[in-house]
Amino acid sequence: MAADRDLRAAADALLNAPLAQRLLGIWRRPRVGPALRSVGGLAALYGLLEALLRHNEPPPGIYVYGVIIGLLYALLAVGLILIYRATRIINFAQAEMGATSAVLAVLLIKVHHYPYLLAFGIALGSGLVAGMLVELLVVRRFAKASRLVLSVATIGIALIFAAVQLFLPKWVGGNFIVNPSPPKTPFSSLHFNVGHQIFDGNSLVVLFWVAVVIVGLAAFFKLTDIGIAVRGSAENADRAALLGVPVKRVSTVVWMLAAVLSSLSIFLRIPVIGLPIGVFVGPVILLYGLGAAVIARMEHLGVAVVAGIALGVLEQCLYYFSRDPSIAGALILPILLVAMLVQRRTLSRGQDTGISTWALVKEFRPIPPELRRLPEVVWSRFGLSVGTLAVLVFGFGAIGLKQQILASVVVIYGIVAVSLVILTGWAGQISLGQWAFAGVGAAVAGNMAARHHADFFVTLVVAGVVGAASAVVIGLPALRISGLYLAVTTLAFGITVQNYFLSPVYFRSFLPAHGQTIPRPLLYQRYSLSGDRAFFYACLVALGLCLVSARALRRSRTGRIMIAVRDNQRGAQAYGVAAARAKLWAFAISGFWAAIAGALFAYHQGTLSTEAFSPDLSLTLLIIVVIGGVTSLPGALLGTLYIGVLKYGDLSTQSQLLATGFGALLLLYVVPGGLAQLFYSTRDALLRWIAQRRGIVVPSLLADVRTESAAREANVMVEAAAAVEQASTAVGTDGHHQLEAAQR
Repeated sequence: MAADRDLRAAADALLNAPLAQRLLGIWRRPRVGPALRSVGGLAALYGLLEALLRHNEPPPGIYVYGVIIGLLYALLAVGLILIYRATRIINFAQAEMGATSAVLAVLLIKVHHYPYLLAFGIALGSGLVAGMLVELLVVRRFAKASRLVLSVATIGIALIFAAVQLFLPKWVGGNFIVNPSPPKTPFSSLHFNVGHQIFDGNSLVVLFWVAVVIVGLAAFFKLTDIGIAVRGSAENADRAALLGVPVKRVSTVVWMLAAVLSSLSIFLRIPVIGLPIGVFVGPVILLYGLGAAVIARMEHLGVAVVAGIALGVLEQCLYYFSRDPSIAGALILPILLVAMLVQRRTLSRGQDTGISTWALVKEFRPIPPELRRLPEVVWSRFGLSVGTLAVLVFGFGAIGLKQQILASVVVIYGIVAVSLVILTGWAGQISLGQWAFAGVGAAVAGNMAARHHADFFVTLVVAGVVGAASAVVIGLPALRISGLYLAVTTLAFGITVQNYFLSPVYFRSFLPAHGQTIPRPLLYQRYSLSGDRAFFYACLVALGLCLVSARALRRSRTGRIMIAVRDNQRGAQAYGVAAARAKLWAFAISGFWAAIAGALFAYHQGTLSTEAFSPDLSLTLLIIVVIGGVTSLPGALLGTLYIGVLKYGDLSTQSQLLATGFGALLLLYVVPGGLAQLFYSTRDALLRWIAQRRGIVVPSLLADVRTESAAREANVMVEAAAAVEQASTAVGTDGHHQLEAAQR
């Protein structure tokens, strides 16, 4: 005990020494602190790798290669930070915008033999144009929308760019078969060695352009008027607008810069690594840029560069030992979890004033109690319910054989969409990896059914419990940092589940054996679910139970607490509400139903495939919910039906991407509340007609009508006042003329 006290006293004396206090002050200084912490982080990373790999250390060339790849990730991260600081959203189309321009330039080199420098200029120029068009045609149209809607709009933009990227080989090359190997550049003939690793001149080009970008951005933000305006609007856009800063022009410049950085990153990446032509980039490359940006707290550009380098070095070191890129992708998840948990929840004034813009799309009011028991309303609700049920039950035989097989999949998507309404619409937590929870449920249920022949209902319940536990673990960062930051973690979780947890290489004993099928059950030794019709009805029952439980949750105290925390967390906490508990409950319930949907999907497929749980589908599911109405259960079903028709309506992949992206943008622009807004607007119009016919005054329904009437009356009064003023002026003028005539 005495030794411990002496040790603590010595440590306190060392920390309180003048030199130590001075060093701590420099370490925490806003200007030099981030740079010092970044260098310290790189040194700590190198020391950790030296300690862990001291008996089998990678050659120096692997470290250099990791630095080069990490710098390319850093360019993506810098573009993401610029857009986040200007608009407070995460641009999920960042990688796809640059990939489209880069693929266009590479195709011009390969097919039409364009000079390298000309193709390089085309890549940057098309990136500039793409960023400008996105800001003018999309971002400005959603300026008054919530940040959730605008963020989902960027997912729609990413799908459009992905479709264009798939069309480019045909548009540029015609019937020409494009070689996916990296293109030859004027720098490909220059070679040098670092240890046993051979590099060409394209690696030096990466180092050169990253240095140019860093120096150029530093000069741009400090020496130019528009750069200073960008910094000012990033702190507080409203205050900057009041001070005369052209915020819209600044936003356009920022999006153009971000698109150029993305184009530069992907174009420089292709000669070094290669990029298969005819496939879109997807979320994997974006995840590394997002990881670096999140580590930098979406604020410090220098920290983002260092974080990108660190991620690149880790990726290449792990790939050197495992020869499996999925290991490096799986490592991003724990890195993001640790980075988000250790970050203190500090908000600048600009961020704090932007919190109110996170209000989600409006809640749809229930039927007013004055009309709820009227015969017209009761019979209309009954008829709508019976008609919907009849279409679901008897419409199965009216569709084709292929659609019958896939109808159960659409219903399963509907269950996941309802779980997203609970998590995103009611709790305000964005999930870009919801389909990954379904993958967890599919793995658990598939393993229990194939290896242990467990009961069907037992597998569903166990899968749901495991999915709920996984969702709670992923939701822990939401207790400190929520919203768009959390979305990045869920995206990483989706990629990790597909590439790592569902891989038979690493979790063989927890998955069905190779070649082992997942049989559909025979319930109570009497009812077989082997047929497509029977299994479709079983999925319908599960969807019905999910809707009933979600509706009960929304009407309960827990549901009301979720809404309160979503709209105003600080205000809810002031009334003694446990915000953390409400968020974790939302994650648990949402993960429970998503995992049950995954278990049903495993029984439907009869096997477990990692390709079936692509993270791209999680993005599509979020679009489903926002298209339908993020706070509405009927909207989730309408959005599922919309995507189901597109996905299984005999359309090509490119057409599906275009229809989904353009459809999402059009619906979000015309009806921000989604398809549910159309549904409830029609319902309210009918209820208003019934109320007028019955002579019943319903304030909640007639408020908008009275507002319009008041506006018309106000306009009439203004016009009348103007007419009186004009008449009095005219009379006064005539009287003055008459007085002058009389005097003469």
